[in-house]
Amino acid sequence: MNRSALLPWLLLCCALACSRKLESNALGLQYEPPSGMALRTEEPGPPAVARFEGGLELRSVSGQGVPRLDSPSADVLGAAGIPVPGKQLNATQGTLPAGPVARYEFQQGASRTLVYFLPLKDRFVLVLYSAPERDYGPGSARVERTLSTLMPTR
Repeated sequence: MNRSALLPWLLLCCALACSRKLESNALGLQYEPPSGMALRTEEPGPPAVARFEGGLELRSVSGQGVPRLDSPSADVLGAAGIPVPGKQLNATQGTLPAGPVARYEFQQGASRTLVYFLPLKDRFVLVLYSAPERDYGPGSARVERTLSTLMPTR
């Protein structure tokens, strides 16, 4: 193979190897996190948890009854075994390609947390992003832009 043919092949291999896409059987979903938020750990659970750099976390909670979309945030977080991360600033509902979601924002001291709740038939998924106030705006916007890539695989 000559050099001119080898270079495109190497670039293609590098691009495929550098993919950020997470495909997790434990979480039962696929997701492409924002650049700079690489996967750090994945735990099979229960609940299954994927932690990324920069304060991003995905949780897939099975077993117990799935909270309703209009459930209070404390009930949703409690069903996932997560304490309420401060004072709730707002709560809204919307839709992602994966389905209907509830969106919550919290503030505790100088930190803020964004939570997306995606109820599914036999489980629910939480997307959590926490950051210091100074980094929260740009970081949460980056996370929200990638939520269209969140897709259940079971």
